[in-house]
Amino acid sequence: MGPGHLALGFAAKPATPKAPLWVLLIATEVLDLITFPLQALGIESFAISQVDLTNGLQLIKPAQMPWSHGLFMSILWSLIAAGIAFLVYRDRKTSGIIGMLVFSHWILDFIVHPPHLPLLFDGSPTVGLALWTSGPGFIFSIFLEIALLAVGISFYIASRKRKKVLQK
Repeated sequence: MGPGHLALGFAAKPATPKAPLWVLLIATEVLDLITFPLQALGIESFAISQVDLTNGLQLIKPAQMPWSHGLFMSILWSLIAAGIAFLVYRDRKTSGIIGMLVFSHWILDFIVHPPHLPLLFDGSPTVGLALWTSGPGFIFSIFLEIALLAVGISFYIASRKRKKVLQK
């Protein structure tokens, strides 16, 4: 769970007036929220890693997360979230955005994670651009997540200010 994921929920709020902000923020974290019970049940496993500013994040034992963070399942979870959102809000745009927010988690993880995100299930090829796996990349990713959060919140605040001006 990183602040970069939440940034997209804040940024999406102006386009989804029917959905409360908390729903959009949760949508960006669905894949991680699914991970916790799956790990508690022994279906998925935690990574064992070490982090330092010279080498970034180094995996000693990669996580096994095919049901929560595999590409195929991320798409499926996104479609399920969009379907549930449609049942609740009866609006294709809102449900589509919620589905995209769920999938955005996989895209952002793909950028920073080492190549341990499976395309399908256990044993399938794994991917990840590994920004975290170098010291400079790890530091850059921290600043990037903070910057993304700041931009997302600023989009949200600006839209609220515009809305108040229009209401007057």
